[in-house]
Amino acid sequence: MAWHRHARALTGLCLLGQLLSSLEARETSLPAKTTSASGQFVVYSKDATRRTNIVQRAEEARTQWLQKIGSDGNWSHMIIIQDLIGSAKPRGNPQARTAIFEGDEGTLKVQTDLYDASVLRGQGLEMETYRALGIEWIYRSHPLKAGKSFRSPPPWLLEGLVEEKRIRESGTPGAVYNALLKSERPPKIEEFLKAKPELMEATSLALYRTQALALVKTLHQLPEGPKGLGAFLDSLAENDADIKSLLGAFPSLQNDPSRLGKLWTLSIARGSTSKGMEPLSIGETSRALKEILDVSAPLDPKKPELGTVTGGGALPLLARTEGGPYLMRQKSTELLTLEFRAHPLLKPVIGEYRKMTTLLADKPKKNLDKPIEENGKILDLLLQRSGQVSDYLNWFEATQLDTLSENFLETTSPQETPKRTDPVSLHLDAIEERGW
Repeated sequence: MAWHRHARALTGLCLLGQLLSSLEARETSLPAKTTSASGQFVVYSKDATRRTNIVQRAEEARTQWLQKIGSDGNWSHMIIIQDLIGSAKPRGNPQARTAIFEGDEGTLKVQTDLYDASVLRGQGLEMETYRALGIEWIYRSHPLKAGKSFRSPPPWLLEGLVEEKRIRESGTPGAVYNALLKSERPPKIEEFLKAKPELMEATSLALYRTQALALVKTLHQLPEGPKGLGAFLDSLAENDADIKSLLGAFPSLQNDPSRLGKLWTLSIARGSTSKGMEPLSIGETSRALKEILDVSAPLDPKKPELGTVTGGGALPLLARTEGGPYLMRQKSTELLTLEFRAHPLLKPVIGEYRKMTTLLADKPKKNLDKPIEENGKILDLLLQRSGQVSDYLNWFEATQLDTLSENFLETTSPQETPKRTDPVSLHLDAIEERGW
């Protein structure tokens, strides 16, 4: 009996050890989390470097948000950001998704899920952060009703804030403003508010973003300013983001769409006169293009052992994946923005990449492997030739003498000619002495 009790005790200890090991392994597998300085963001990620980067950028976006939207920094709902990069992406979802959910004890939480690394390379993280902050604002004082879909901030507000940040880092694309001013008719505010940027191709999206920033600036400069934008967001819990709700938040407009349209057009014109940054150098343009084309895709999704394709050659493969057309529109817009400030030598190459990504957004199955390969070869040749020219100019400058050699600066008198003693010379010297 004692032996059986001892055996049962050992068995119990083994089972307890397995349970503790299982719990320890489960706890270790959970992604680590970091809470931001404001306490509003909680970021979950297994990558410590990426988690720190996300927290920092989210707080910077929050600072810009508070500057534009009148607020004392108070918040009601926490915003969760989950780094799911590398995991299986739900079917039909884009690179990131932001929504509001009912959490524990009936509380609401806003959550952003990041599925693709491209969100972190561009302004995608800032876009989702603004969206999350807007959703939190809308439902701060208006509980979300069960079974009712939630509302997000209007796209023009999000795109305008992202464009402001992009211009602050990369300069003003003056060519976009000029294109708007030279259009056949001035933009109408009612049509603009109904536009859907997610369906636009690169050129139209670039123009839309410029218009969005001009509208944000116009509203921010009105007497109501940030408080008006806050009141507009607050109204979206019950109203659509149309011209009526927008004018209702800004009494100084006196419910006059034409006045808002005039102020908006003036803001666009004012933006065209602002001095942008100088064009990028060849090296800067090349690095910016490399960052845009920093993508990869499996050669065959069904046979991962075949390896992956990186760079421009991965674009056609990515276009055929779930969410590929959306990514191609993003890349096309980024290429168009770079094209405005690119070095003249590389503008044609960037333009070709832009045209091909635009085509892949509309026709993902289009075979563009050969054109992309040829465009890549032209880019390599241009960079190689540019490097050779740069090396020659550096060599030429280094080998030029700023001062003459000291040997040339020394002045030496010529040696005296020895006196001749032959009869003829003596006779000529005698005549010269006599003055003849």
